Amino acid sequence: MKRCLRFIGFAILACASGMQAHAADEQIMTSGPVKFVSGGVGAASEARMQALSKDFNLRLLFAAKDGHYLADVAVTIADGRGARVLETVSEGPWLLATLAPGKYVITANHAGTSVTRTTTIADSGRREVFFRWHDPQY
Repeated sequence: MKRCLRFIGFAILACASGMQAHAADEQIMTSGPVKFVSGGVGAASEARMQALSKDFNLRLLFAAKDGHYLADVAVTIADGRGARVLETVSEGPWLLATLAPGKYVITANHAGTSVTRTTTIADSGRREVFFRWHDPQY
């Protein structure tokens, strides 16, 4: 009986550990030719996003003006002709994307307030674009 209870306890612990590891695995997704991933909530997710960032040419970071990171940010990226190439909601303070070289307009909306930035993606290298909002919750 004790052996059975130990096995059940071990199985529950193993399942819980597996769920934690799975929750930290951000999903790399595609939208047309754009590859992207978002996350960065918690130490494990932030470390994974940091490791993944070398594989993407655009890194967006979302924060309140006082420095608190923000999640659930609606993001739209349009190319130089105005065509939308990506519409998503960032699951954490980081959104990584791979875009074709060119000019882009990025609009991020948090709590009903939109912030727009423009950037140019070169043939090589990476761009970082920061978005900050005044957030009265903090």
